[in-house]
Amino acid sequence: MKKLLHIEQIKLLNYNPFRITLGIYFLAFTLGLLIYPAVDKEIPVISLSDLFRFPDVWLFLTWVTEPYNVLLALIVIMITTKEFSDHTFKTQLIFGLSRTDLLLQKLLSILVLSFLATLLLGLTSLTLGLIYSYKLTFKIAMENTWMLGRYLIASFSYMSMGLLIALLVKNTALSLLTFLAMRVFVDPVLFLVLRKYEIRWYLPFRTTTRLTPLPDLIEIFQKKMNSEQPLDDAALEILPKGLPAWLNLLMVLIFTSLAIYFSYRLMRRRRFT
Repeated sequence: MKKLLHIEQIKLLNYNPFRITLGIYFLAFTLGLLIYPAVDKEIPVISLSDLFRFPDVWLFLTWVTEPYNVLLALIVIMITTKEFSDHTFKTQLIFGLSRTDLLLQKLLSILVLSFLATLLLGLTSLTLGLIYSYKLTFKIAMENTWMLGRYLIASFSYMSMGLLIALLVKNTALSLLTFLAMRVFVDPVLFLVLRKYEIRWYLPFRTTTRLTPLPDLIEIFQKKMNSEQPLDDAALEILPKGLPAWLNLLMVLIFTSLAIYFSYRLMRRRRFT
């Protein structure tokens, strides 16, 4: 495994689009530390700074940074399709790597990127939480950190889908367009078409985005006002319910497993010429 990661590292660090896109990803997080607080304006009942406090910061930032995973998926697509255009896959086969090794290389890269993304999110959330929290205990600070695990799975899932599309299409531009079309157009349109049916919550990208859903802002408002009055059922209706958390997570794991399985099948049958 160490050898496979070393080979992948050499390829990635010498690929300019990878470095540029990864730089944009890190820049987006860094700017978030400055921009999110800067746009904080008082609104009725709550201000944005309330969402940067422990323990709500973990929920808010995992939701607001979920679209950043698209950039990670695009990175995976670019580095995978480049191996087709540069005949790198074929060269590695000649030098003794198996097709399973080639897939494992990509999955290890995805895993490393997922951990880096989660670590960056964790540090960002921790920084904002320490800055804006006025009531700070270890228990409060660590509450809701389990959302980082969900974010890790979501990142891995996005990139696994990107890998499958890259192996299926092979062309860089077409692969990028296919992934973006599915994420930005096909999934939302299908969700609207199926809005009257429960199956809409089972769409692959929908289940992945629901791993890190919009926080319950009504509950946060209520906590700030120190109100013990129960929430109005009518108010709760504006919050999308979706699948139960355990079922949603299960569906993401199933879709991710299927993406890896079909990627393996494609890797086994592809002619790297």
